[in-house]
Amino acid sequence: MLQRLHDARLLFPNTLLVNGKSESGHLRERVGRARGDSLSNKDVAELIVWINAYCTARHHPDVIPADPTNPKIALSRLRRTLAWFIARRPRGLVAAAIQYGHVRINMTLGYSGNYASGFPDDLAFEEWLARLEDLAEAHERLQDGENVSGPAADTYRHRVAASAKFAGRVLRTTREAHTLLTNPDLQIFPGKGMTCVLDPARAACRLSTDERSSRRTPDIDDCRPSCVNIARTDRDIDFLRTRVDTLQAIVDDPLAPPIRHAREQHELARLQQVIANHHQEPRP
Repeated sequence: MLQRLHDARLLFPNTLLVNGKSESGHLRERVGRARGDSLSNKDVAELIVWINAYCTARHHPDVIPADPTNPKIALSRLRRTLAWFIARRPRGLVAAAIQYGHVRINMTLGYSGNYASGFPDDLAFEEWLARLEDLAEAHERLQDGENVSGPAADTYRHRVAASAKFAGRVLRTTREAHTLLTNPDLQIFPGKGMTCVLDPARAACRLSTDERSSRRTPDIDDCRPSCVNIARTDRDIDFLRTRVDTLQAIVDDPLAPPIRHAREQHELARLQQVIANHHQEPRP
C-alpha cells in the first residue's frame, strides 16, 4: 500500500513535499531521508485519533482502545509485535527475513538498528511465552484424556507434566529467558502431523542453532518418519487423517501417473498404519 501511495525511495520518507519542508516548519531535513522516531510516533498517535473519529462518526464499534499501561504508542513497542509473529507463525525468522527482503536473518535480528538494538531479547521473551502457551495447552489436553503414541510418547508426557513448574515464573533478565529456553523439559516442538520431543543426540534431522549458538532446534520441515524423537497426539492424528483423505483421492484416480500412484500408495499405507498404531497405543 505504501509503495502505491508515493514514488519515494523509502517506504517512510521524511517528507513528500517539494524542497523537503512542511507547511508548519517541523521538517528541516532534506528530501530522501527516512522519517525519524519522534515524528513517526506522532504519526501513529494521529492515525489512532483519525481511526477513532472515523469509527465514531459512522457508528462502527471497532475503535482502537486507550492503552491501560502507556497512553503513548512508541515505535519501539512494535518490535514486540514482530517478535510475536516470528515466535508463533510457521518458518518464523526465515519468513520475517523474506518479508523484509533481508539477505541474512542476522539483518532481521538487528531490526530497528543493529544486533545491539535489543530485538533478539524481545524475540527470546516471545519464544519463551509461546513455548509456555503450547505446553499449557498440551497439559490441558493430557488432563482431558488425550492419547499420545510414537517412540517419544512417554518422554512427551513427562516433559509436559514437568512444564507445570514453570507456571508463574518471573523473568527478570534476557539471560534467564535464554537459559530457560535451553531447559530439556521445554524442548517440545509441534509440527504437521507430529510433535518433536527433541533429543539432539538422537535427532534424524539437521539441527540448527539460534543466533547465540546457545541452543539447538529441529528442522520440522525435514522431519524423518524413522526419528525416535517423534510423538503423535490426537491433534496430530487429525491432521494425518486429512492427509490420508487427500492421498486416497490421488490413489483412486485412474488417470494418475503410475509412478505417482505407487509413491502415494506407499505413503498412504504408512500413514494408515501410523493412525492404527495410535489407536492401539495403551493409555497411561
